[in-house]
Amino acid sequence: MRKFVFVTGGVMSGIGKGITTASLAMLLSRIGYSVTIIKIDPYLNVDAGTMNPYMHGEVFVTEDGGETDLDLGHYERFLHKSLNRYNNITTGKIYGSVIEKERKGEYLGQTVQIIPHITDEIKNRILEVSNNDGSDITFIEIGGTVGDIESLPFLEAARQMMIDYGKENVSYVHTAYLPVLQTTGEIKTKPLQHSVNELRR
Repeated sequence: MRKFVFVTGGVMSGIGKGITTASLAMLLSRIGYSVTIIKIDPYLNVDAGTMNPYMHGEVFVTEDGGETDLDLGHYERFLHKSLNRYNNITTGKIYGSVIEKERKGEYLGQTVQIIPHITDEIKNRILEVSNNDGSDITFIEIGGTVGDIESLPFLEAARQMMIDYGKENVSYVHTAYLPVLQTTGEIKTKPLQHSVNELRR
């Protein structure tokens, strides 16, 4: 049975989720597991190709010509492995696919909703990448910060994956910022506690 590891971030962005994900994947690959990584970007753009690089960062172009998030470059360097456009999932791709299926009548007249249609599409995309790669372990980094409204369908899909595949096959890593007060040198954990509470809703 394949394993899935979801990596989320809390409190603030830019704390190194991508490097954390790539590092964990590299360590497991070094002890003999085959590993792949998926980056989920919860923005409505279809890909990073038309996004302002000053706001989003540089575009990483995969071997198959996919214009993807910069984190895929880190993943490739850490794993010494080429990834493709399917390793980058965006809200734009998910919604586009679901709307296209609805127009073709694939939902047989159902009311198309976030749950189950969007979450099922997210899970199907993750499984497709994992199956095509044939990896033992698939890491899934969910971009943004817990509490962002855009991330909710992806967090729900991650929650459902444990129900679908069991807790022995799905795990979660939450990375967060722990501020240290300069005056006392004390680490404050309250922001992290709020972040975890938000994740557990």
